[in-house]
Amino acid sequence: MIQERIKSRLELEGIKLPSEMVNQTIESLTAHESVRGFLPQQLPENVLKAIITSARSAPTSSNLQAYSIVIVKDEKRKDRLAGLSGDQKFISEAPVLLVFCADIYRLKYVTAKQGYKFAAETLEMFLLSTVDAALALQNALVAAESLGLGSVPVGSIRNDPKAVADELNLPEGVFAVAGLAIGYEREGVRRGVKPRLPEPITVHDEAYSTIELDRFLKEYDQTMISRRTYDGRRVSLAGEPEKHGLEYGWCEHTARRCTKPETIAASASLRENLKSVLEQHGFSFK
Repeated sequence: MIQERIKSRLELEGIKLPSEMVNQTIESLTAHESVRGFLPQQLPENVLKAIITSARSAPTSSNLQAYSIVIVKDEKRKDRLAGLSGDQKFISEAPVLLVFCADIYRLKYVTAKQGYKFAAETLEMFLLSTVDAALALQNALVAAESLGLGSVPVGSIRNDPKAVADELNLPEGVFAVAGLAIGYEREGVRRGVKPRLPEPITVHDEAYSTIELDRFLKEYDQTMISRRTYDGRRVSLAGEPEKHGLEYGWCEHTARRCTKPETIAASASLRENLKSVLEQHGFSFK
């Protein structure tokens, strides 16, 4: 059991690479596992600086740098953000929560400062700033894990964007895309690197292919069922009778979460008004 928890994706999938290619970066990336339990131990200042500098070094579209990072270490603020993010205890436990934001406030400010009218009120600008924030988050995650820390992205920071904006004093044009909880992990919180969809499903040569999609989905379903991934985590469908004898794997779990957009957040009341909230907060989707 212990051996299974420390396997990287290379080992898990039996992928053989030349030894000179399996460097520290590849080892760190392929051993990623979300950690949701942290020790009450603060990060040294230079460690956090290394993580933030790595995040700031991420690619950015046209060098617009349309993102911002809010560093949250205050215990009470972390508790409040945990409450706004599905009451997830690990947010309070982590010594630091980084909140990665799509940020067009600064672009609007610079445009006006230079004497021009901001005309980039588009869906593209929203996507650009969101991708910038996501790239910075991924760099921070890789940096943290390369330093021996545990981390987990927090998408539920989007559950109540208005309340989060108020808590973090985000001006109009700044939206919290995701958080990243970082810290020294508690013993026993790892379950092992989670299996991913088979490569032929998500990686395509030259052009998209659906050949043997069903075969690979069935294979992945069996992997997740045998791993008991969804024990105690089944998504309930209101008014729908339970299917007796159903093998509850990735396909059933994913299908239930996608029965309507809101259930992606695990509750019909969460994130359903995200578009209108963002429009009120300075973003446009034209």
